Amino acid sequence: MNPLNLNTILHQFHSGLYTESCFVLAEGWYEDSVFHVNAFGFPPIEPSSTTRAYYGNVNFFGGPSTTAVKASTKLKQLEEENEDAMFVIVSDMWLDSVEVLEKIQTMFSGYSAMPPTCFIFCGNFSSAPYGKNQVKSLKESLKALADLICEHPSIQSSSRFVFVPGPEDPGPSTILPRPPLAEHITEEFRQRVPFSVFTTNPCRIQYCSQEIVVIREDLVNKMCRNCVRLPSSNLDIPNHFVKTILSQGHLTPLPLYVSPVYWAYDYALRVYPVPDAIIFADKYDPFSISNSDCLCINPGSFPRSGFSFKVYYPSNRMVEDSKLQGL
Repeated sequence: MNPLNLNTILHQFHSGLYTESCFVLAEGWYEDSVFHVNAFGFPPIEPSSTTRAYYGNVNFFGGPSTTAVKASTKLKQLEEENEDAMFVIVSDMWLDSVEVLEKIQTMFSGYSAMPPTCFIFCGNFSSAPYGKNQVKSLKESLKALADLICEHPSIQSSSRFVFVPGPEDPGPSTILPRPPLAEHITEEFRQRVPFSVFTTNPCRIQYCSQEIVVIREDLVNKMCRNCVRLPSSNLDIPNHFVKTILSQGHLTPLPLYVSPVYWAYDYALRVYPVPDAIIFADKYDPFSISNSDCLCINPGSFPRSGFSFKVYYPSNRMVEDSKLQGL
């Protein structure tokens, strides 16, 4: 196989965040053993419906079923009929902050009359990461959260709680995917709040016929910092970011020295076929963007964004911006 010489002096970048390790389509002409590139673009995003037209009802998403939940008309009907179903999404839930716990108490009081289907709480769960007392402090913070939940019996008995660890929570450095918080930290909480799940980062949630991926990582800034060239088009950064992730079919299209991946579990970071929703719990400004029938949601950092969070309604696939500031 002969080496290919590239001439990329005159080139144009289509929309997206181009980093090392990305797949690109290069457009140009080949002459005298040199490929002259005049434009770079990403592979087109393949909607889930197109993928399934080829593969049928194969279950790519995971879980016990051999067939995809998309194939179930009964689940789809239940999903559409349950209009009250909602997912409350909070990121950077600093349980050691008095102000954050006060806002969570306000949130629970507001939702106690109509408990959400699920609370998705993403780390970091501490405002002061690391240190020899972090584990002890986190145990005490979870006990305080359990106290708050138990004050609202309707929420405790009806809502599910999903905890996704953040990059500064106790665990194996910055490598992805991250395991759940250690059982000895969460044991008491799980006994008091039985409908709680401490999961990996990223994790996957299946609700009726919908496939939802959740990742807690500050990816937007990391992607921008490692761009070979920042975009110059009119699209804002979140749109460039979402297009990049979906076209690459991977949650972290970055070199391994920037975003290390535990190679045996790299498949957990793939987003092919495109899921119904991806929750990017990122400290970047909140956004909600739909692209190729995939809803991409960033709740933003709860304490840093004036206590902003997102509420997702799966029956109509709508996202509501919410804020607890001044309450």
